[in-house]
Amino acid sequence: MSCDLATMVDQHPAAPFDTEAGLADVRKAFMDGMKSSDTDWSSFALALFRWQFAHNDVYAEFVQHLGIDPRQVRSSEAIPCLPVEAFKHHQVKSTSWEVAKTFRSSGTSGVVSRSQHCLDDQGWAWYHHVTAASWQHVWRMPASEHQWLGLLPGYLGREDASLLAMVEEFMHQSGHPPRMFMRDHEAISSCLEQWIQEGCQKRMVLVGVTWAILDWLDAGLLPEALNNAVVAGKFVLLETGGMKGRGVEPIRQEVHEAIHRRLPGIQIASEYGMTEMMSQAYALDGIHQKFPPWVLPVVRDARDPMVQLATGRTGRLDVMDLANIHSCAFLATSDLAQHHREGLQILGRVDRSEVRGCSLLASE
Repeated sequence: MSCDLATMVDQHPAAPFDTEAGLADVRKAFMDGMKSSDTDWSSFALALFRWQFAHNDVYAEFVQHLGIDPRQVRSSEAIPCLPVEAFKHHQVKSTSWEVAKTFRSSGTSGVVSRSQHCLDDQGWAWYHHVTAASWQHVWRMPASEHQWLGLLPGYLGREDASLLAMVEEFMHQSGHPPRMFMRDHEAISSCLEQWIQEGCQKRMVLVGVTWAILDWLDAGLLPEALNNAVVAGKFVLLETGGMKGRGVEPIRQEVHEAIHRRLPGIQIASEYGMTEMMSQAYALDGIHQKFPPWVLPVVRDARDPMVQLATGRTGRLDVMDLANIHSCAFLATSDLAQHHREGLQILGRVDRSEVRGCSLLASE
């Protein structure tokens, strides 16, 4: 799909599908759109909005409670976004199907319920297709052209963790055995040592939660030749998950400074995704997130969810992920963000996000 979102206008060419289409038909329309540079993003988004309103009971109830007539929604900017808290209380499904698999959020202490993202019988393959395409669009090369290490305590052992499923599939695509670690710093360094001895033929990506990466670096077990791989651009740290459960979270600049003291010149990238989404964003500089072209991030005024904010102003992040066909594509997150010319900067969580936005849909 064309990523020139600035050219969106209130035009209504023939919709790529109508409200009578089936789930498979809408997925096919999405795939056809990905292959074509002529696809109008706004037209597809509006068609998907009307289709999901017709086939997603949870989303339809939310839109109706807002007093919005879907026939009067004539621009993608006016599409209402469902608070992600709805996924904690409901199965958010477009059309009727048996749940084949469910992704769940990690949750934190004091959280009563966890978000659940239900998948149909094609959802597992669909997820892996979308995540691979997301990676390739941002990084400009397939995930299979990398080697992978995972440092993901808190995710290992959880078959319902979408991040773990993505990284394991990337490992499979690369042709190398899965290498996931909890806190075995010696084993990670041993893998890197072997990779260096084999000539660093593929770029190595270490995916880790931020605090686990810092713990590994503090252990002082880095291979002596690793700096040479860093200088050659062969080694990337991909952080995700922040400092959950580890006390006060340092600002990103402090984290990057701490990493660079141990590995000067290392590329620190970051991943942004949610249990409720299909797609991911990546910040190649560790700060400014870039999304694939079928995803539109929108920063809105927290006091008025229909007001978009200008570049540089802080607001609540909405994400329109058109790959979320089987669920809901239009999501109001609990994250604060700012748009910048370089990309989207995630700034943290909205205060009291647990109680915001979903009272209309909370379980009784």
